[in-house]
Amino acid sequence: MKTLTIFTYNAEEFLREVSKKGTSSDIEFHERKSDDSILTFISPLRYPDKISSLTDSIFPADIAVVNITSLNRELGEVIVALDLMGPDIGYITFSDQQMIDQVTPLLKGTRLSSYKITEQKPVELAEEISSLTSKKPVSPTTVIIDHFFGVKSVGTVALGFVLSGSVEKHQDLELSYLDRKVQVRSIQMHDVDVDSAGPGARVGLALKNADPEELERGMLLSEKPFQYASVIDAKIIPHRSVKRIPDGQVEVFVSDYMRYQRGFYDGKSLTMDKKVCLPGKSLVVSSPAIVPRIFGRINF
Repeated sequence: MKTLTIFTYNAEEFLREVSKKGTSSDIEFHERKSDDSILTFISPLRYPDKISSLTDSIFPADIAVVNITSLNRELGEVIVALDLMGPDIGYITFSDQQMIDQVTPLLKGTRLSSYKITEQKPVELAEEISSLTSKKPVSPTTVIIDHFFGVKSVGTVALGFVLSGSVEKHQDLELSYLDRKVQVRSIQMHDVDVDSAGPGARVGLALKNADPEELERGMLLSEKPFQYASVIDAKIIPHRSVKRIPDGQVEVFVSDYMRYQRGFYDGKSLTMDKKVCLPGKSLVVSSPAIVPRIFGRINF
């Protein structure tokens, strides 16, 4: 079955019409299931108060749906976050069509300039999204964890997304930050037991050899060992909307891979309070001292 994950901003009416509410914390999940596809929608419930609510909602997404009702600082920050983090495919809806001409210049030069401006009804838009295809890698197995809890007679359950590859029942995987082998005892996709789940799937995994109190959002499960760094010797590349990064030592937060982890940037390198996992070649960073708060990317 095809699975897609959609970031939504300011789209409560759309979600009410096309989906069913699921897990809710600082980020909220909705689900729409048909005969051949499952759509998982993520909304930043605590944004703008909590910047990680926004970045955690964007990270797993294949597609974005942004509903624009007013031009304000929060919308500008959402545009910058989407430009830095993706996804490349998206839709923009308006409550007032006269705003289109005002918003278009803000999108110029960003990935949102390729998003489709649409007046489709919610169900029509959901059906079009269902026809799209995820481009997540087919290997290696990598799962990111966003929620976790204990269940009597089952043990530790971790909810998350398959970022690449397929996760299988009884598979042994490395758990990041704890650097420990854990076993996938069972897998559920939307309350249905399955033997495996492919790229893009939202899964519930019963894990052996991990307790709920040991887990954190942004931990990864993978076939391969992880690399970490406490110091990243590289300059932050600010988004083009950022006028300047303050001189001296600046408090910075890694805001990628569904983590929000503090460090300090001195213009040449980023020194983290605690080691940070480096599953890719870059990380998005944010700071409460800079406007917009999510402001750049560090490559290494």
